Amino acid sequence: MNNQFMINFTSLTIQSCFSRFYVVPDYQREYVWDRQQVEQLMADLEEAFESDPEKEYFLGSIVTYKKDHCFELIDGQQRLTTFFLILCALKRIFEKNGESSSIFDNLIRSEDFIIKDGIVVKETQYHLQLQYEEASNYLELIHKGEPRPEQLTASGIRLFDAVQIIESYIEEKIPDFSDQGRFAAFLLKQTRFIQIETYDVTGALKVFETINQRGVGLNPMDLLKNMIFRQVKREKFAELNQNWKEITRALERINEKPLRFLRYFIISNYDVKGGVLREDQIYDWLSKNNSQCQYEEKPFSFVQKMKQNVDRYCEYLQAKGEDDGSIHLSNIALLAGRSYKLHLVLLLASTQMEPQTLARFKRLLESVVYYAIINRITTNNTERIFAAWCPEVRKIRTDSDLDSFVSEYVIPYVNQWKTNHEQVFLRLGLKSMQQYRIKFLLAKITAYVDAQRSGKNETGPLGGYINSSMEIEHIMPQTCKEVEAFGMALEDYEIYINRLGNLTLLENSINSSIHNKNYSEKCEEYKKSKFYLTISIPELVEQGTNTAINRTNKKLHAWEKWNKTSIEERQKMLYDLSEEIWSIDGILHQS
Repeated sequence: MNNQFMINFTSLTIQSCFSRFYVVPDYQREYVWDRQQVEQLMADLEEAFESDPEKEYFLGSIVTYKKDHCFELIDGQQRLTTFFLILCALKRIFEKNGESSSIFDNLIRSEDFIIKDGIVVKETQYHLQLQYEEASNYLELIHKGEPRPEQLTASGIRLFDAVQIIESYIEEKIPDFSDQGRFAAFLLKQTRFIQIETYDVTGALKVFETINQRGVGLNPMDLLKNMIFRQVKREKFAELNQNWKEITRALERINEKPLRFLRYFIISNYDVKGGVLREDQIYDWLSKNNSQCQYEEKPFSFVQKMKQNVDRYCEYLQAKGEDDGSIHLSNIALLAGRSYKLHLVLLLASTQMEPQTLARFKRLLESVVYYAIINRITTNNTERIFAAWCPEVRKIRTDSDLDSFVSEYVIPYVNQWKTNHEQVFLRLGLKSMQQYRIKFLLAKITAYVDAQRSGKNETGPLGGYINSSMEIEHIMPQTCKEVEAFGMALEDYEIYINRLGNLTLLENSINSSIHNKNYSEKCEEYKKSKFYLTISIPELVEQGTNTAINRTNKKLHAWEKWNKTSIEERQKMLYDLSEEIWSIDGILHQS
């Protein structure tokens, strides 16, 4: 038999996959996944884990070509590289908690027999090897926990960023170490994909081309489509099919999982016992709840309702405009990450709200998500609470209705979350929260102070505060030869250096010129910033009597010297400002 035409299909878990050896050949493109794609994969895994850690989770397929002792990856290298980085992140987490990481080490690399110059030798090999030019030895450095090199290729930056994103995501979303262990077991044993294997690279490329040209069969939306189309006479198929295409194309344009949209659509619009609906329950629920959905009696109406929800779903994700409160949805994406979509459940339920009430509701959602993120409320708990709120949200029409909802439902839950909120906030910093979230907090507070000085109560878009030309400046420098000059011991310095109170936003044109300068020299440069929160660090600028500027100054402090006490005082000041910005009571009492 000619093996070049043979194709094997193997079902693999992550654990069984990384008992094999894979190579990403030099003709493949480099690692291109950014934060959004990495966080989306982590969100999907977390969602599956929270739903049922004993149930297998299907990841799709990869296409390989068997060469010597290893498999060349033709399709799936972005996902497999990311899973390799997840193993590295879990290794770090286990080591930080004083636990053995050998299970991950053995999946990351192990001894293997290879042929060198015609001789079989035994060497330690990584189970994933990147051979393209931009890869260098980055995976080895990441596995060993080596510092990020100063000079990195674009692919290298994304690889080092990705492992940090993964580690921070796991520690934030699954804070308890015992749960992290269960998540690791779920990842290794319950996540599964199909490896398509050929014995010829041409055959592997042909399989890849065929999959991408012809698709991979029915998706969940197709199955629902069949359920609905059974209710329609054949002569009506074309009309209904056009409506259906508009739904599926809209989801494709935003690269959204059909099952997530279907879950949110059902939870938002119908009464679901227990509130939360798992993906594997969708079709069973639909088949038993025609009395609510009426897709049998009124299939066109049901599809039209789905279409309206898809349009709103896309609108809320894109979050365009300011006057309608969409700026708060943009802020949620900046704070929680582009993969965060739980708030869409509540937005889809808000169909009865008057425009000004909906704008207030969006502001409320930013505050609720803020308190959930800062206090590390798990995704599973947040979704359960949001789902329970949906029937009440569907009733809200006026500002008065919204006030009643906030008082009766939102404030009690948020107050539970805030039990230790001040203490949590006063410990916030780059060691406890992802950098993009810290930058958002600084941007929002900085923008709020600037708005207050101008006599405004609301902040505008944060683009001018959060773009790449603005950097996070460490007031007490990251490298310091004389720590005692800041009035603290070395162990305190290592803690306080990354605290939020020691951080401020600064234009990179200014920041690049003040590295490691002393505090008094830095202060002269801070005064050149356009951000008053930064300008005011050494000195408050007074103007007139009872002006917006002076009223703002009453909320701020300035420091002649910079030390441990200064950092603690500034962090408390930032906490007080944050409570003004995201106060639920402030939304409740808004006229």
